[in-house]
Amino acid sequence: MDEKIELRGWLAASRDMKITCLGEYMDLGVCVQYRNLLNKFPQDQIFLSDADQVCFLDGYVHNKEEFLCPEGFGQWQESFASSFLKDRTAHFRKLRGAFCGYFYDKETNQITAYTDHVSNKALYYYVDGDRWIFSNYVDFIVRVLRANGIAFHFDETAAKYMLSYGYMLDDSTYVKEIRRLLPGCYMTVAGDGAEITQYYKLCCHEQSMTEDEALERLDVSFRQAVAREFEKDKEYGYQHLVDLSAGLDSRMVCWVAHDMGYTEQTNLSYSKLGYRDDLISGKIATHLGHEYLFRALDDVRWMYDVDEMTLKNNGAAICHGMTGGNRMLKSVNMERYGIEHTGIIGGPTMASYYKDRATAYAKPRYGLNTYSTKLGYTFDEKVLAQHETQEAFAMNTRGLLGMQVSYMTRQNYIECASPFADVDMLETAFSIPYEYRVDDKLYLRWIAEKYPGAAEFGWEKWGGVKPKKSHIFFRKVKTTQRLANSFCHGLLHKPDADSMNPMDYWYSREEKVRTYLDSMYAERMKSAVLPRELADDMRGLYEKGNFVEKSLVLTVLSAVHLYLEGGTVNG
Repeated sequence: MDEKIELRGWLAASRDMKITCLGEYMDLGVCVQYRNLLNKFPQDQIFLSDADQVCFLDGYVHNKEEFLCPEGFGQWQESFASSFLKDRTAHFRKLRGAFCGYFYDKETNQITAYTDHVSNKALYYYVDGDRWIFSNYVDFIVRVLRANGIAFHFDETAAKYMLSYGYMLDDSTYVKEIRRLLPGCYMTVAGDGAEITQYYKLCCHEQSMTEDEALERLDVSFRQAVAREFEKDKEYGYQHLVDLSAGLDSRMVCWVAHDMGYTEQTNLSYSKLGYRDDLISGKIATHLGHEYLFRALDDVRWMYDVDEMTLKNNGAAICHGMTGGNRMLKSVNMERYGIEHTGIIGGPTMASYYKDRATAYAKPRYGLNTYSTKLGYTFDEKVLAQHETQEAFAMNTRGLLGMQVSYMTRQNYIECASPFADVDMLETAFSIPYEYRVDDKLYLRWIAEKYPGAAEFGWEKWGGVKPKKSHIFFRKVKTTQRLANSFCHGLLHKPDADSMNPMDYWYSREEKVRTYLDSMYAERMKSAVLPRELADDMRGLYEKGNFVEKSLVLTVLSAVHLYLEGGTVNG
């Protein structure tokens, strides 16, 4: 492993597992643990080891005071353990925040691992009889398996998910023996058995209400979610680090927080120099009087970071998906900040992935929300059966397992949150009738009536036109212009530079990048790990596909290199 790439995380394993390969560790008698944590919120974290239990939580919790009890002597750690032992399902349902961890009950010899409602803090596991490993990084588990002489194998299904969707659709990883604990779940291992319990699942259950009622409920819930995040910063004396772009989602986090009095913000933005994300976000930050940090992606150095990104995001999403965000975060002094406040999954939460009810509320099916349809893979229908509707399927996969993958990378530098992914905000949003949400109807009305100033700046989705009803005509004109320009670029076989992150444009223009990535592809396609048919599919997708499709192939090859072949970053 390249020593320059340090993963900030943890691993716990059964007592018989050797974990010295990770570095210094703690022998807790009943288990062993390695920790290299950020420690942004030390009074929220839990590490309790006594005669009765080992209890560990990484992350932060918003409602600690609701758990304080006489049995726990009014102390957070002891009260957490007491609540867990009373009723673990009710315990996790009640928790609010971003967390993962484990609980070892010495009396019953049971180990329970858990993740939060939306898996802001990801958790992976290996279980074989009474041998187990839990960690937030696949790399840690792979290294321990290898050090203990335990065989593991390539999972072709994970590769096919990546080559089609650009993210995982279930608990798969590229290693068959390693799985991800899905959002809202905890897992109990006892003796030779393991059982997974789902304590929360995001569903789309509409309730009867007027549009006016929906608007008020939405605003109250969103402001509660914002307060939770920003008060956590204040609790520890941190300044507020808030993403900002030309879109609506991060803008509304920034704007509503400012409206609520959280004005000491540093706004973070990155894009192609001169693109709308650069121009518009800077104007918003200046208008609000915020500190503003911007990084141009035009140096394209971030395009080389294939292995680093795969390592940090567990290969769970396309390696170039976070664009230059990783490089940006490396350059920021994170000692000042506690949480990076993002707008992740804002669009589908406030509106919908789909333009009509028939699609959104139909039985789930494959083929939508993909990065590529060229390979035409089919997948197990059992995955679809876990979701009630197409929209629920999309939110739980593309939303929670896809878009949130960037948090795995960000959490090497800072904790993360999005008010749109707050569990109570999600419950509110998906109780609102679809007809109010579709096509950003309620979203735009919410802005117009509650925060009209936020609509005075252009919207990237509308080509820089202000997100106001009175500007819909200009939006249509701008959309026509963009489509025409895109069509002309296609006729001339020229990549379109009108994008925050025009990958095809840069790939075709930057010879050094193209040579580097093409060489990586050619060398790694020789891997004996890849089944012949899969290798043929990947070859066709890379050599005939656009840059995104090439990036899908590079992600699979990077995961094979790092996890199955014991390779190093950029090695």
